[in-house]
Amino acid sequence: IVREPRLFLFDEPLSNLDASLRVKTRIELARLHHDLNATMVYVTHDQVEAMTLGDKIVVLSDGRVQQAGTPLELYQQPANQFVATFIGSPTMNLLDASVTALSAEGVHLKLPQGGQLEAKVDGRGLQVGEAVKVGVRAEHLEPATDSGAADGCRFDCEVSLVEHLGESNLLYLRLADGAELVARGHGDQAVHIGERLTVMTAASQLYLFKADGSACPRLQPGNMMLARHRPTSTALH
Repeated sequence: IVREPRLFLFDEPLSNLDASLRVKTRIELARLHHDLNATMVYVTHDQVEAMTLGDKIVVLSDGRVQQAGTPLELYQQPANQFVATFIGSPTMNLLDASVTALSAEGVHLKLPQGGQLEAKVDGRGLQVGEAVKVGVRAEHLEPATDSGAADGCRFDCEVSLVEHLGESNLLYLRLADGAELVARGHGDQAVHIGERLTVMTAASQLYLFKADGSACPRLQPGNMMLARHRPTSTALH
């Protein structure tokens, strides 16, 4: 810092700190980045550090770049199944499905137990009958209501485990065919093991992956605004 370099390299600088100190030091590094106005390359396995510190993230696997982009781009429009399941905690839920119909509005799908879904994705290149994976994040699953979105996708589940985190709960849910989902609920929500629940998500919140792992682009990925301040490149591997 005294020498005022134009480039800093951080190689997992917070990995040996306890949780509380890791958060404090992460905030201090963010402030230093702003004050020094220098580019920083930050290597980490911790996706929270990457998402909060990086203006541009490069995701690596086995020495190969899987995707590069802003944190929101990677979260909302992952290039493949690896990036999608690597970004986000808990990891993205994945369900087996098959394509039943294609349209300009999305892809219609059938689950093994007979459930029907529609994913708002660009299905060009897919074929009717093709096996795919449907992805949905825990934070996008919520208790179903009669006033839910008209295009909402519903899942009837049984609660197999509840993890209480204080501000939220992680609900581990089992579908009729044995597939499992993880949903993030409110911390004051009283849910018990063995309870039957119906959870839902909007069709626009679903992700779709081909057999080779590549992602179908989402048609409504949300806010894709790019960060405009001086970049910190963060490498996740």
